[in-house]
Amino acid sequence: MSKPVLKAAYRAPNHESFTASQELATSTPPTTTISTSDKTAFLAALRIAATGVQDEVNRELTARMVLDAQAGTQTASDAAAQKEEQNYGEEGMDADE
Repeated sequence: MSKPVLKAAYRAPNHESFTASQELATSTPPTTTISTSDKTAFLAALRIAATGVQDEVNRELTARMVLDAQAGTQTASDAAAQKEEQNYGEEGMDADE
């Protein structure tokens, strides 16, 4: 019998999709006919798998946040360069004048 797998899928319009998954350390899914100790073992394995999936999701989302921040910085830099290009050779007005 194969071991159960916990999966989480991520999709967003501006990023590559990904699936985080962790195989549970036990192959006994909880049913009404198994012992309390088997259910406890399954829930412990599920908790470990959930933590693993959460760690993977956090790594992926952090990487995407870094990409978004870099894109925002580049956009601001491009806008400043464009403004400077438009005002080239002209005296600029300071905000306090």
